[in-house]
This record gives sequence, structure tokens and C-alpha cells, in this order.
Amino acid sequence: MSLNKTITPATAPNTAYMRETANPQLSSTLFGRLPLEIRDMIYVECWRASGLRQHVFLRDGRLTHWPCTLVSDERDERLEELHRMIEVQGTQPRSRTRSLVLHGKWARRFSSPWHNHWRCEEEMEGSMADDEGTRSGTLFLSILLTCKRTYLESRPSLYASLTPILTDLSSAHALLALSPATISSRLHSLSLSLALPVATLHQHRLRTHTTDAPDAWAGLCTALSNLARFDALRDVAVRLAVAVDDRDPGADEAGRMVGLPGGRGDAPAWPDVRERWALAAVRGVLARRLTLWLPRVAPTYTYPEWMRTYLYLDEEEEEEDNEDGGGSGRGRGPGRGVPFRRLERYEALPPMRRRGDGRVEPRMDGPRGVGSGTGYGRGEGDRGKEKEKEVGGTRLQRTRRSVRRLVGGLRLS
Repeated sequence: MSLNKTITPATAPNTAYMRETANPQLSSTLFGRLPLEIRDMIYVECWRASGLRQHVFLRDGRLTHWPCTLVSDERDERLEELHRMIEVQGTQPRSRTRSLVLHGKWARRFSSPWHNHWRCEEEMEGSMADDEGTRSGTLFLSILLTCKRTYLESRPSLYASLTPILTDLSSAHALLALSPATISSRLHSLSLSLALPVATLHQHRLRTHTTDAPDAWAGLCTALSNLARFDALRDVAVRLAVAVDDRDPGADEAGRMVGLPGGRGDAPAWPDVRERWALAAVRGVLARRLTLWLPRVAPTYTYPEWMRTYLYLDEEEEEEDNEDGGGSGRGRGPGRGVPFRRLERYEALPPMRRRGDGRVEPRMDGPRGVGSGTGYGRGEGDRGKEKEKEVGGTRLQRTRRSVRRLVGGLRLS
């Protein structure tokens, strides 16, 4: 999927001409009496009052923005709602599908295109409705449009302070890939929260020839790599999830998954993703500046041995894999197979089905033991298996783990 034909590239302002024609305004209090350091502090306070984390998205064919209200360590309220629904369902006879049907408000939240930022979307839509299509302004344009000198002085601090948040590929390409000579080349930090189909995540590795045009996901990674290597980008955070591709032959006109390859009728989940394929286009300087958030698979699910080659294992999993004779050397630290600055796992939502009547149906009975991917809905038998797995293994493996814990305790003391 190429977005070059659907999005008009932005044009860069002629800053050289602006510098030549700008009035120095030395008689004013701001420019004549205050030093540049104080003016920079004033600009930063203006940006902070408007919100340093801003959602950037396409609306009516144009890029716009909205402040982000999500706290970094805030737990997704949708997971709590799932937990409540599961407890309610536990007191009722189980249906054959063990599905949970969401209506109205929660259906919109679970299917939000802003993903974990669904609350920000709600606030934006509510504000737009209350103001009859308009929204309260910020200080960004007010400062930038004051005069040429203010524009030239304040722009560097704006790009150094602001963190754009992107939740879809179209907006990301409009901001980054198609207009690298505008603001994107001056950004210091960037955050992306994307839900992509499995085919899109794998497409970069499935190209038939190296001269083929990169797909949308790989093209975005290339644009980010160029910004990190040649421009000012210093900090990148990417949160990935799996989305249902409605154009997939397995989805009908209502977006319902009716038969994926392999005979599965459930929506795709993260265990379908080969992580090293999905992140194959992320390397070099970008990888060293990237904080990556990937879904955590339910502890009750065990990957096939062949699939572990394509995963980013944490240190404990890597040690166990090596003890079992894998010797893969895949870990989280630099030089051990994971080149990113940091790799974290988050508690993900279950695979979803979108019904023809607009409702969203989370699937809690994944046929591969994935369940929801959140750990919710597990019975006592599942918890027992999880505990058995935790303390299990061969006698030699258990002994080695005990020795490592003992040695670690002695080092700390």
C-alpha cells in the first residue's frame, strides 16, 4: 500500500526569505530588552500550556492536532471492563462460543482507531460536537503567526519540546514520509501507536525483489531511520498491535472474519506475527533510539519451537532456551539479538470480531491457547498449569535457576 497518491505533500516555508525581510523590532520590549534565553523560556511555557504531547491526524484531508491526556503508566480501562464482563459471565451458563458482545459506548472504545488513546479521541469528538465543529485553540499558531521574527525564533524550541503522537499510517506518512523537509526534520521525539494487519507487518520480508517499492510500514520505518540518522530525531516510541484487514479474503463485507488461511475463523492475534520480520526494517541509529512496546502473550500459550526463532525473547526465556539446547543467543541487551534501546511488553486486548450490526465481539476462546492475550478468563486449571510451568522443567534446569538466584543474592549482599 502506497500513500504517495492519496496525500498531498506539505510545502516547506521559505525561511531564508523570512530572515532577509524580518523586522528586528528592537524598540519592542520582547526583542529589545529581553535576552534570547528568556524569550526561549517564554516560548516553552506557551508550548507547555498547549500540551507537549499532541495527537497528529488527518481530518477532512488535512493534518490537525489534539492534546494527549493519556498518562504514561495509566492502565487501559478497557481491560478492566473486560475483567468485569468476564466475572459477570462466570455466573451465567457458558455459551458455545464463549464470546463477549459489547454495545454502544464500549463497542466504540474497543474499536477506536486511536487504540490505547481512545479516551483522547472521545474528548476530541466531544469537544468538536459541543463547539459545533470548532475546537478551542492552542498557542502554537498564535505564537508562530505573530511576526516573522517570532516565527523564526520560536520554531526550534517548539520542535524540540513537542512529541507528535500518530495512530495510523496515513497520518504518519503525511507528517513524515511525504514531507521530510518540513517540520519532521526538526522533531526531537516521536510516538506511534499502530494496529496493523499481519500481512502489512510481514510484507517487507515477503518482497519478491529488492528493487520493489517498499510497503507503507517499511516506508515509514525508512523515513524514521533517515530522520534519526541525518536529522534531529533522538527519541522514538512505537507501540504495535494486530488489526483485522477488512480487505483480507477472510473478511466479509461487514468486516467479520469468516475463514482465515488455515481454517481459522477467529481474528488474527499477536502470536501470528513473526516479530523479527515485522521489525526487519528497523535498524541502525533508529533501533538504538527506539523504545518498542509489543503485546504480551498469555502465559498459558506456548509458541512452537520453530516460531521462537522469529521472536524477541526476554533474558529469562533466553536462558531457558539455551539450557534446552537452543543456543540462540537472543536476548534484550545490546549485541544479543535485540538492537533496540528498550523492549517492553504490554497487556493487550483480545482478538476482535466486528459484527455486521456495529457491535464488537472480543474472542476469549482462542483456539491456540491465546485466549485474550491478557490473562483474563483463565480458570483454576490454567493457573495451575501456569504455576507448574513456572516451577517445572528438568531437575538440572531447576538446579541451575536456583544457583543463579543464590549467586545473584550473594552479589547484591
